[in-house]
Amino acid sequence: MVAGFVFHNWQPETGVIECSGAALSPAWAKRSILKALFGYVFKTAGCQMVVARTAEENTRVRRLWKALGAAEYVIPRLRGREASEAILCITDDAWHQSRLSR
Repeated sequence: MVAGFVFHNWQPETGVIECSGAALSPAWAKRSILKALFGYVFKTAGCQMVVARTAEENTRVRRLWKALGAAEYVIPRLRGREASEAILCITDDAWHQSRLSR
């Protein structure tokens, strides 16, 4: 196993779920795996948005989420006095418009 993902903080009334993950290698991010992950979120769970949080310095994760169509919000001090956090949000519309969803 090279990566693991957990979906949490599901809000069925708003159709929003959070996603957290970790990977030993960026090789996990194949189109088929991304389609399965987001297929679960948008088709199976019926969500309209998925949210991820990561350190501002985690440029690899931030770049991937933005390539998937995410909007990004960087919040100063959310990880402590000296550390900002990036919150990335992908709507079902943005996912379906991304080149990786096809």
